[in-house]
Amino acid sequence: MKRPIFIMLVLIAIAFAGPMLMKKPDGTPFMESPLDYFSSDSKGANSGQSSTNSSQTFYKWRGEDGTWHYSDQPQPGHNIETVTVNTNTNLIQGLRIEKEEEKEPEKNKDKAKEETSSIPLPMTVPFEKVAKMLEDANNMQQVMDDRNKKIERAIQGH
Repeated sequence: MKRPIFIMLVLIAIAFAGPMLMKKPDGTPFMESPLDYFSSDSKGANSGQSSTNSSQTFYKWRGEDGTWHYSDQPQPGHNIETVTVNTNTNLIQGLRIEKEEEKEPEKNKDKAKEETSSIPLPMTVPFEKVAKMLEDANNMQQVMDDRNKKIERAIQGH
């Protein structure tokens, strides 16, 4: 009598703890533990009030050729700027694209036509090659027809 009760208690414990231990495809548990709501370092109610500062410092300088260099260690002999960022903040800024004023629209249109005419478009063939393509297609069709006839003869022969 004790053994069935013990087995039943183990199954109940597995049923309650299983979803907290099993992971979804993204790595998070199917169900959070009720104890997570009482800890201060978890995703519970206190997660918005982080006591740790999540800032990172790096150094940047312009090289002799004008390119920017970045490092987590300061480099001696360069005019170094120290940059401190909060890693919890999105710092990506949009690109600023300056519009060119069209001074001579006719020249720009001709230039655009020249640029696009040299680009080969899919499914386009020069007019001179169309006859050759049709001939090749007819020859290929003849080869396929001959092959099918041979297959049919081989099947009928057996």
